[in-house]
Amino acid sequence: MSDAVAIAGPSGWPGEDAYAAHLAALDVLADPPSGVAGVPGLLALPNRGPWAQPAGRALALAESMPASLEPHGWRLALVPGADQQLARRYLRADVEALALASAGWQGPVTLPVLGPFSLAAVLWLPVGERVVGDAAALADLVSSLALGIERHVAEVSAAREVVAGSDDPGAGAEVVLHEPFMPAILAGSVPSFSGMSRLRAIAPEVVADTLTRGFAALPGTRVVVQVVPDPDVISAVGAARPFALQLDTARLDARGWDALAEQVEAGVQVRHAVVPHARADERADPGAVARSVLEPWRATGLTTADQPVVVLPRPGLSEVTPGAAAATLRATARAALSLGELLAS
Repeated sequence: MSDAVAIAGPSGWPGEDAYAAHLAALDVLADPPSGVAGVPGLLALPNRGPWAQPAGRALALAESMPASLEPHGWRLALVPGADQQLARRYLRADVEALALASAGWQGPVTLPVLGPFSLAAVLWLPVGERVVGDAAALADLVSSLALGIERHVAEVSAAREVVAGSDDPGAGAEVVLHEPFMPAILAGSVPSFSGMSRLRAIAPEVVADTLTRGFAALPGTRVVVQVVPDPDVISAVGAARPFALQLDTARLDARGWDALAEQVEAGVQVRHAVVPHARADERADPGAVARSVLEPWRATGLTTADQPVVVLPRPGLSEVTPGAAAATLRATARAALSLGELLAS
């Protein structure tokens, strides 16, 4: 994205109709206000069940990593279970919905995936504890997920080409890895199977090295990592040098901004997931949203000269109504316009 201001789509959407969801999101993202770039993406609709939720979707991608859904969650298995097969069917249908809805869109798309550490934190070994507590199993998962993501990127591109009737309907895809469980992983607070103890913390340098290997397995693909606004997480994940970190910067404290500034100075871009979800009794002030991005950014000594200012809704958009989700995207576009005005002033 070369534009000074851009809006990116969410990873999740409410409801169960994938085609309608993608149409609603593309209505804003594929036709943004003048001076603002829009980047739509593949939407997950987790309200359809565990097969469409982050862990199920990631396991639908993972190469040669069969799993089954049990009462306590997903567990590695000898052969793919019926639930993993269903997760794959949901994912294929969602890719088709994106391709059909985005016909005529000439640009990149974002592809959300639950990150390897967070997937390992909710995935169980065939016999025993969580995958995140076994270094060898974690390494296998990272490799398997990277292979699956590589194939996923190619399949999304192929689906768009079929609908567009051309060899290059867009400018590729960006992968957005979500790591919501990283604070617990770094702090050693992931519970064991019994719940009576906690798994050992993973050192920040191990996190960085592991992610670096995963990124290296995706040459030519931009990888964005969505993290919580926590300075330790920002430092650990940022040390792997993803293309960008995506987070709610409005919730950063001074220490968090210092950690983020260090990553920006190292060349990592930032995407600001700061736009509040729309509510019937309250309308987000686009100027206030814009100031929540730029004022602390500038106060930390950072400049916007070297990267676009990208805004998107706060995480959890799938928990609102479809109407509220669409209204939130429209509010995001208005906030981007305000950002452009502030940058020009």
